[in-house]
Amino acid sequence: MEWTPEAIKAEMDYRQEALREDARRVREYYRDGGKPRSWWHRMTHRHEPEVPAGPRAA
Repeated sequence: MEWTPEAIKAEMDYRQEALREDARRVREYYRDGGKPRSWWHRMTHRHEPEVPAGPRAA
């Protein structure tokens, strides 16, 4: 796959949206009374966003 300017922008937009969604979930968690997790827990229990299959999805 060649990284065209459009592909780079789309990838940046996708990652930025994933970060915003993660931040929203964290805010809700703390607002609802959740306790902060240790750095070790955060590193070993990561919830990565699902990556779309792309052209192979069709």
